[in-house]
Amino acid sequence: MTDERLSPEADPVPITLPGPSWSGVHAICIDSATETASLALVREGEVVGEQTWLAGMRHSRLLAPALRQLAEQCSFALRDTQMVCVCTGPGSFNGIRAGMATAIGLATGLGVPIYGVGALDLLAFPHADRTPHQRAVLPAGQGAYYSALFGSRGGRWRRLTPYTIAPLATLAAESPAKCVWCGPLSEPACGELSMLLGGAKRMVAPPQGLRRASYMVTLALAAGESGASGSSEALVPLYVRRPAITRPRLAAMAGA
Repeated sequence: MTDERLSPEADPVPITLPGPSWSGVHAICIDSATETASLALVREGEVVGEQTWLAGMRHSRLLAPALRQLAEQCSFALRDTQMVCVCTGPGSFNGIRAGMATAIGLATGLGVPIYGVGALDLLAFPHADRTPHQRAVLPAGQGAYYSALFGSRGGRWRRLTPYTIAPLATLAAESPAKCVWCGPLSEPACGELSMLLGGAKRMVAPPQGLRRASYMVTLALAAGESGASGSSEALVPLYVRRPAITRPRLAAMAGA
């Protein structure tokens, strides 16, 4: 299956575990890359509020009110924010855009840096010290999955393969034996994967397969230490394939 990337893929950012210090960090974290959305607020290096819920396709309507409500519940002063973190995909075209627009608006208004974090990185990183390798997967429709392999190399954790889209059979064949699978797979998909792995059950438990926005802080700090500018102009959505919504329009234009 051929990838159709619309933007250059950023180089993997290596992280010496457990990652950069959170000391004194004030951050807003936004993830709306898929139907499951997540928000987190960090004050003085401590997660003071985090919310993960099934937003469906209502990101543009729900994100800003949910963030305001979470900030009020935690007495979090948005003006004290030092950086904004946002999930850049892959996932839902509209979800990614809604999250990035909200995050860019906040970062611009507050005059603080903004850092993008990949959805697959966000799935894999919490399990970085569990096994030598992590295979992160997100459903992409029609039996295919967005995926990348992560693990340690030279004592530092990083993404080891390009972001891709493929069926489970292909991903299983390309994954090392000592590998934990991270992501929101359905029960039938878990059964298929177990068969492909010879009966082995290497999927994380459902709660561990959720993306938690607060983990973006470590990944964003590592990106900053590696030279990421933190400017909104450098923020690029990650589409592993061309959004399906554009295909009918392109076909119609070609036939016009």
